[in-house]
Amino acid sequence: YIYLIADGVYFNVKNPVRKNRRCVLVIYGIKSSGQREIIDFYVAPHGESQSAWEKLLYSLYYRGLEGKQLRLIVRDGNKGLKNALENVFPTVEQQLCWAHKLRNVANKIPKHIQDTCISQARTIYKADSYDEGLKLFKSWYKSWELAAPEAVKCLNEDIYDLLNFL
Repeated sequence: YIYLIADGVYFNVKNPVRKNRRCVLVIYGIKSSGQREIIDFYVAPHGESQSAWEKLLYSLYYRGLEGKQLRLIVRDGNKGLKNALENVFPTVEQQLCWAHKLRNVANKIPKHIQDTCISQARTIYKADSYDEGLKLFKSWYKSWELAAPEAVKCLNEDIYDLLNFL
């Protein structure tokens, strides 16, 4: 695999007495051929903790996924996952997921300007280079810092981790 995508997915599971929320940690891989597949998953009894992520990642590592060919691992902002990846695959670059981040940014924007602001923010990850991505971000920042300051702050705090793929 050259890319991994890691995320926790939550499901509501019903039993006769009550409804429980279950977390499934999922690792998705992409090969150099472009083939995509779910590599493994783990039902985490206590959610997305660092130890739960380490259990899943070390399981992959000991089964042969040592990360020597990995170029990038895409993740959300979960601290447990970030720390686990740093422990198991310390030499592999991490990339924050744009979809997750833009959802967080959108939640901080008034509804009447949300579509325009997010549409303009999407141009950042479509850049051809890291420098162009930073330039587009700075332009977006200036355009929206007065109308949506919390959204700008949210994207600004992670912009460098969002551009690793470039």
